[in-house]
Amino acid sequence: MNSFKKHTTKDGSLSLYSFSYKEGFHDKDGALKESIDKYLLPAQLEQFSNTEKIVVLDVCMGLGYNTGCIFEKLLQSNIKIEWHGLEIDQRPLNLALKEKIFQEIWSPKVLHFFNCLNKSGKWTDGFNEGIIHWGDARKKIYEIQSSLRFDLILLDPFSPQKCPELWSEEFIYLLTGRLSAKGRLITYSTAASIRASFKRAGLKIYSIVPSIVDQKKWSLGTVAMKKRSEQDLISKECQLKDLSTREVEHLNTRSSIPYRDPTGKGSSQEIISTREIEQSKSQLINTSSWRKRWNTAR
Repeated sequence: MNSFKKHTTKDGSLSLYSFSYKEGFHDKDGALKESIDKYLLPAQLEQFSNTEKIVVLDVCMGLGYNTGCIFEKLLQSNIKIEWHGLEIDQRPLNLALKEKIFQEIWSPKVLHFFNCLNKSGKWTDGFNEGIIHWGDARKKIYEIQSSLRFDLILLDPFSPQKCPELWSEEFIYLLTGRLSAKGRLITYSTAASIRASFKRAGLKIYSIVPSIVDQKKWSLGTVAMKKRSEQDLISKECQLKDLSTREVEHLNTRSSIPYRDPTGKGSSQEIISTREIEQSKSQLINTSSWRKRWNTAR
């Protein structure tokens, strides 16, 4: 298990650092806190209160916090759950389940879900069901029935510079094409390249509003939908908002040039190199100019 380093985040929850990607799985402020602020709250699960079934896709499940937080709410309701996960590495979940501080976070129902996935890759409690597709998400997504549409897609790979293959415009199009009519894709990323890809896919995008303790951050992430959300959902508890002028201008800089992986087989370095060449030839505004303008405007 020397590929990972265990550590406890400020909120007392377990996280990992990946030596392969040279990046942590979560914010240092808290693994659990991050999943609540960036995935659970923006999902606004109350919007599904009158539905019979919800279909969820977790891309890069990792230790499972994002799905875990959402299931803690959904498993208290009468809504039937169909869940699919895409994850290349089983070791983080396996490691987490051996740690007492991780086990103590979850209810017995959620722990049962995690243990089932870890042992057999499948989960059912007699009413709900789920399956995790171990392997490269670019390939494994095709194991999921093509007609299935997701009400929630949780997109949580390592950062675009570390794992560009799961942020490519082609992969994003695969995901957004699987959204249900009222579904939403949720991600921690605020990168212009990712948001621009969502827009080119025809989605409406919203910014996740920082909590009071995170006010220094201009956004906690992005929510993308096929249709504009009802205004009361956008303003409710200030969880989501339209992009600010600053964020809109960000989409007109060289940072908005997407990661490209047309074959679905490109390596990280190939994808990054291709993008850097495209950026060097671009006539778009230099991102440093945009950054300087908004730092000055503070």
